This record gives sequence, structure tokens and C-alpha cells, in this order.
Amino acid sequence: MFDFDIELARRYGVFASYHSHACPSIIEHYGENPATEVDRLLNHYATAESTVLEIGSGAGQTLCDLAPKVKQIWGLDSNEELLGATRLRAERLSVTNAIYLLAASNDPEATKSLPDATFDLVLSRRGPKFSENLLRTLRKTTIFVQEVVSNLDGYPLGEILGRRYLTPFAGTDQEVLLHEYANLGIFPVSCKEYFYEEFFRDREHLASFLTQVAAMLSPWLLPQSLPHKPYDPVQDQDALDLYVRYNTTEKGIRVLRQRKIFVLRRTEITS
Repeated sequence: MFDFDIELARRYGVFASYHSHACPSIIEHYGENPATEVDRLLNHYATAESTVLEIGSGAGQTLCDLAPKVKQIWGLDSNEELLGATRLRAERLSVTNAIYLLAASNDPEATKSLPDATFDLVLSRRGPKFSENLLRTLRKTTIFVQEVVSNLDGYPLGEILGRRYLTPFAGTDQEVLLHEYANLGIFPVSCKEYFYEEFFRDREHLASFLTQVAAMLSPWLLPQSLPHKPYDPVQDQDALDLYVRYNTTEKGIRVLRQRKIFVLRRTEITS
């Protein structure tokens, strides 16, 4: 961790792939680790001739790790502070083949400087989905590696805190994503699902995690126009107490986590 990472780790924590005081004290994967699988897939598909686009590059950990293995890599993120950390990390690690763009992936105006027909590998590590306005930037056989935080992540924490409807959605997040991508000519190669558990020492430890990782209570399936309420230590006190009451184990307070990892490919459909 570099000097510029210290404050970012305190504020963003695992949201930006940092280790911090709010990280769980125990993580039980019971087999494969989804983060290890994403690394394996990127190492498999990235070559010395690859031009890569990372959507939601965050503080640049993955970008800087992948950069020496590829021809060129672009980092796209809408958080100016995290993108600044990516630049600093790349400088400290002597990365010279990276280009950075401050933009939301679904903003055509902000992403217009991205080159046409360029990227043969696109990745999103718990970041935004691919948007239609980026189609012009792809080559004909582009590969996608996408990790998503799925709709059972944290269940039933979001439900008890009043952020999500009770019970899972009738249409799963996987069906929604694959349907949207199929309409763009992007089709699945593989879909892997992971459940694991995290444990927190006590109520205060879990509360600090929810404060730091506000996205935990904002499921990605909901429209962006809906208000996403971060954890409120006053208003959410009783609800969190109820969750703690029924989810305390010998290892600590249990939180269910879920990830899905997709490999997809672009293909042209002709009639």
C-alpha cells in the first residue's frame, strides 16, 4: 500500500479493493475464491497483443497488475479521487501503457473520446455493466470478463434494513444481464456463481463496514433513478440490532455474500 492509499482505504475499504479496519475478521469461501477466479480468467484471456478496457477501474489495483501483460489498457471510472489514485499507482509502478478516462460508462458524451473498434478484452470487477454506447469501441470478437455482486448478496440484511423487497426477485439478475447483453450481440461463454460467508466481531464492526460500503444496501438491479439510502447509524439502529440477534454465531456476526462471474463474447448476428 502506498502513502496515498492510506486515507482511501479508511474511507472506501473493500468497495475499492482495500483492506481496512472495517473488513470482516473471518471469510469462509468453502472452496473457490471468486477473486482468484477473476484473476485466472484475466490471465487466460489477456495477451501481449490485447488492448483492454476496464470499466470501473477504481483505485487501479487490477489495471496496474494487468498492464505489464498487455499492449495497452484503458481505465474508466466516474470517481475522480479513485482515478487519481490509479494514476499515482501507475506512476509508482512504472506503468507506461495505461490511459485513463473520468466518465460514467453509460454517458455517451463523456465516453466519446474512447477509440472505435479497439478493445478485444473488456473487464468489470464488481463495477458497472457494459453500455450500448460503448459498442463502437469493440472489435468483432471481443471477450468480456465481468464479476457482479448478485441479488442475494447480504440476504436478508437489506430486507431487514428496509432497502430491498422481501424474497429474491422473480427474474434473477443473471437473466436480466444476459438478456440485455444478448440485445447488444454479446453472448455468454460461462457463468459461475459463488456463495461465501463473512463474519464480523460485533455490532460496531458490522456497522463500520456498512458505513464504509454503502453499495451493500443498494442492489444493482434497481433503477439508478431510485434513491439509494446509505447506512444511517440512528435510523437503522433497531433494524441492525434485529439482524445481529438472529445472525450471531461462534465465529461472529454472519453476512452471506454472493458473486457471479461471467465470460461473454461479442458475435455478429446476420439475417
